[in-house]
Amino acid sequence: MPSVSELTLSGLLPHLVRGESGWTATWRALTLHSVFQPVLSVTHQRVVGYEGLLRAYDPVGLPVSPDVLFSGTRSAADARELDRIARCLHVANFMEQGITTGWLFLNTRPQVFETGWPQRAFIDELSAHFGLPQERIVIEVLEQPADDESAVASMLAASHPRDFLIAIDDFGTGFSNFDRVWRFRPDIVKLDRSLVARAGRGEGDDSMISHLIAMLHQSGTLVLAEGVETDEELMILMQAGVDFVQGFWLGQPKGSVHEACEKVPELIESMWSKFADYEREHSGHQPLGFEGFAEAVLAASDTFRETGDLRLAAQKIWHLPEARRVFITDGKGEQSEPSVTAASVPPPPLRLAPLYTNVRGNWSRRAYFKHALAAPGRVAMMGPHYSLADAQDCYTAAIAFDRNGARVVLCVDFVPTPAPAGGRKSGRGGARGGRR
Repeated sequence: MPSVSELTLSGLLPHLVRGESGWTATWRALTLHSVFQPVLSVTHQRVVGYEGLLRAYDPVGLPVSPDVLFSGTRSAADARELDRIARCLHVANFMEQGITTGWLFLNTRPQVFETGWPQRAFIDELSAHFGLPQERIVIEVLEQPADDESAVASMLAASHPRDFLIAIDDFGTGFSNFDRVWRFRPDIVKLDRSLVARAGRGEGDDSMISHLIAMLHQSGTLVLAEGVETDEELMILMQAGVDFVQGFWLGQPKGSVHEACEKVPELIESMWSKFADYEREHSGHQPLGFEGFAEAVLAASDTFRETGDLRLAAQKIWHLPEARRVFITDGKGEQSEPSVTAASVPPPPLRLAPLYTNVRGNWSRRAYFKHALAAPGRVAMMGPHYSLADAQDCYTAAIAFDRNGARVVLCVDFVPTPAPAGGRKSGRGGARGGRR
């Protein structure tokens, strides 16, 4: 078992060996190498980071996988020693190559945070010794069970204030789930390759990964998809709003950072043109002609203001084939009379009957209602959001006005024209929820 002094930076540096092709490390008769994989920011169209990955070889040159390597450690202290040696190795190789911008992602096992070992102090030592600013370091907590998740969270919280970033790896499998996001409060969450592959194979609605990314964004974290290998996977992730991608699509990990990024400029050059083609082909609906909708909603509001007859007001809407229903609320969002539904819309399925009383609904939480109240007399068009009534994305237009001295809001649900047969189901846009 290594001593405390052997787990400090000065105790670990003797494991590193300088060779013609860079630094290697020796540990338990094994030789350790670094390779690097670029991380691309989709929006900024450039590489913003690099993940240091460990490659191990036995005395006869046969590869040993990192999982086998770490599972073969004899004790928790041995695992901590190996974990720190790997980080030293990656930083040494990274800095020697003169990479002056971008993050360096350094993997670590969550178990190392369960003890009283000074993780922050070790990162301070790494940063100072190799000259790597802490704001360029991303500590990536791998998907492995910790004996005490609360202890890990406490250790991470104790590192505040900090300049380095925390990432959660392999989100969507095993222990890397929303509970860890809430406990660890990471800066970046990495979606597991299995989620990426499932989306790429078209297993289910693409909107599921969109909503997953949206929820992670709302929790205050950036989202990185790892294991991206095909154009199809990249296009789906771009449509879903992912921030960063890494994987074989960008190239194989290599010991040279520059060689690992060799193909990236050419790939970036074609990325957005491919995405424009993908959007046109796979859009779930045709673009809405907002001006025509706004005019119809304005006409309906004028009719309701004059007559108080919702069915008569709805007649100003039905020439639009996308229109589904018209309803009215008071200034507090309360709906007290039934919606008026287009004749072409079938009745809702009986199994959802408890949701369709058509009275006493309150829509004050909806964005369209809030936007309409904020600008009376103007049409607010919001969406898409999921409509249980139509079992697909819908938009809602709303306009607030006064009638008989009271504020009312007239709302119209629109379901866009479906895409041609064979197109993928789209789930782009805002958060889903509720009946409209």
